[in-house]
Amino acid sequence: MRVNQAYFGTLRAQAMVKVALQTVEARQYLTDQVTQLFNNKLKSQVDVAFADVELSRAKLLVLQTQDQVQQAFAELTRALGSENPAAYQLADEPLPPSPPPNVEDLVQQALKARPELASLQLNRDAAYKFERAERDLSLPNASLQGVGGYIGYIAQLQLPKVTPPEYEAVGINVQIPLFNGGLFKARREEAHYRAMEADQRLRDEAEFVARDVRTAWAGLSIAYQRIDVTAEMLRAATQAQQLAKGRYDLGLASIVELTDSALNLTDAAIANLSAKYDYQSQYALLQYTIGGLR
Repeated sequence: MRVNQAYFGTLRAQAMVKVALQTVEARQYLTDQVTQLFNNKLKSQVDVAFADVELSRAKLLVLQTQDQVQQAFAELTRALGSENPAAYQLADEPLPPSPPPNVEDLVQQALKARPELASLQLNRDAAYKFERAERDLSLPNASLQGVGGYIGYIAQLQLPKVTPPEYEAVGINVQIPLFNGGLFKARREEAHYRAMEADQRLRDEAEFVARDVRTAWAGLSIAYQRIDVTAEMLRAATQAQQLAKGRYDLGLASIVELTDSALNLTDAAIANLSAKYDYQSQYALLQYTIGGLR
């Protein structure tokens, strides 16, 4: 799960660097345009100052995203168990399918597939078997012994003539535990409470697993909806930025309106990228909670 999440986190950081570089390119173009208009006495110094501020902000965004890439690679290296850092060439993965409609089916799958639950269930079964074994110590213990043989010829000459040459004997020994200081009873009760403890531990872990599955499924559903919402926001921000640019070129809008629309466009692009990679990371988390990652 950590490898999957680190992988998609690195892809997201790299995609954000591309957005930041595109933003710098667009802001640089705007700054050059406004500066040229200022030199021709068509725009004021305020417009140039606003354009310079937005260009510096875009360059700062590049530095921030590049730092996030380095952090993401460090996390990916750690998740892979590697000691030496490396710049991996990562390939984009297709988006997973939409969230399953019924979360309770996922809960049942997790209860059957999670390895820690299987381990606790085996421990619980062993504890109850041990309890039955301790209880059986209070039952009577019977043992059967038998002997048989043949007396040699010389030995027969020394024995009375009535002694048969073959012999055999069978005996049954029965032990009934009556007085042992309550040892068996104490051991039986101890085994009983340990079996109950194992049973409750299994129930507690099963409740945690069910909670994790429901939480991961809810997060996945929200992440899936965010993809469409952020895509619509990106389309609206792109259209708004184009309209603001046209109004500014015609002298109908101020530089503030233009820079605000450009900032909204950058935020929308980052949100849309984050929504896609967050959904992939959340899908990996859900697969882990249901025991689907091996």
